[in-house]
Amino acid sequence: MEASKSRPSDRREQIQREAALLFTTKGYDGTPIRAIAKNCGITEAAIYRHFENKDDLYQSVIKMKAAQHDIKGTLDQQANQGSIEDVLTFIAGHILELAEKDPQLMQLMFRNSFQNGPAARLLFVEVRLPYIEFLAGEMKIRQDKGELLGVDAFTSSRCFVGMVMDCALNTGVWTTLTNQEFVAENVICNNIPIFARGLTIGQFNSAASDDAAQLGSNP
Repeated sequence: MEASKSRPSDRREQIQREAALLFTTKGYDGTPIRAIAKNCGITEAAIYRHFENKDDLYQSVIKMKAAQHDIKGTLDQQANQGSIEDVLTFIAGHILELAEKDPQLMQLMFRNSFQNGPAARLLFVEVRLPYIEFLAGEMKIRQDKGELLGVDAFTSSRCFVGMVMDCALNTGVWTTLTNQEFVAENVICNNIPIFARGLTIGQFNSAASDDAAQLGSNP
């Protein structure tokens, strides 16, 4: 019997919150519907009035978590601003800040890293893809201006976002294994200039000239 009566929207949100907590701590397979119902103080039947099944609930939790951060909206506000290094710095900072603010979302992503089901695809579309598409668009703008090399923008963007996401998802592992405190700013300061120089035509040509000069000076 349900502990108290709530509006449908309130009840749905309560179910999502409790489900998110259990999915991130126990995993999908370790979280039966009855456990979610127990945490909510309602019957299993009450959950099925809001969600078709556990898969539907799980995917709704992912959408809820992603919507809380409005990743695409935040990125769009930064469109066509600064150099490519500024863009990379903003994206990396936002991803690492997201990881700090919402460890539950990171847990969901980590648990689905090696899966290829609907949940893993949804996490990619809702969380990773906005960063990738935004960076690819920013790269193309600068490629059209002749500032960046004509590399595949989507592939480069996916590699960069993947690198930062790996840092965000494995912070605890790094700290445990290396016995060194993980500092998000170090990821930005150390890696972004390297990535930016590799994309920028002037920097690339300068490095190539230096390499050629060095080779020419060798006997």
